[in-house]
Amino acid sequence: MVIGGNTWIKRVSSSWILPIFALLILMGCKHNVDPPKSQTTAGMMEEGQDLITIDEVQRAVSTFNEAMVNPSTELMDSLCADELTYGHSSGLIQNKAAFIDDIVNGPFDFLSLEAADQTITISGNTAIVRHIFLAKGTNAGEPADVRIGNTQVYQKAQDGALKLLARQAYKLPN
Repeated sequence: MVIGGNTWIKRVSSSWILPIFALLILMGCKHNVDPPKSQTTAGMMEEGQDLITIDEVQRAVSTFNEAMVNPSTELMDSLCADELTYGHSSGLIQNKAAFIDDIVNGPFDFLSLEAADQTITISGNTAIVRHIFLAKGTNAGEPADVRIGNTQVYQKAQDGALKLLARQAYKLPN
């Protein structure tokens, strides 16, 4: 190939460099544009919806725990999101319908619940709750004590109520 003078450089520059340079500029401009409100944390909430507060989350956890001690299908349905995924420390995963059926009709009967060492993290319309789940109850009529780790995710619904979206229990070291 003969590279005479600047002919080859001009040919490369006009056929490759300029379009690539223009593409890089356009990509850089796209990254500098503010994200739409729907992509920001606050924008994930419905317009006019209040932010979640720590007190609101604490009440939701307390209400949920009380409902597990005295469950009804209607009450549990109102506290859980339709998309609920409920993970037990045994590895069993339940959807909303299976969880509600199990808590209302299953062999385990909670007598008392406590959420010890609870922490709450809030992000937009979602709250992440971690605690040690302490419970007394009966399993098929036999006394049973439960001590497991628990992570719950609550999300503010369109009606303003916090709903349990996800829960995962895990075994704690002895």
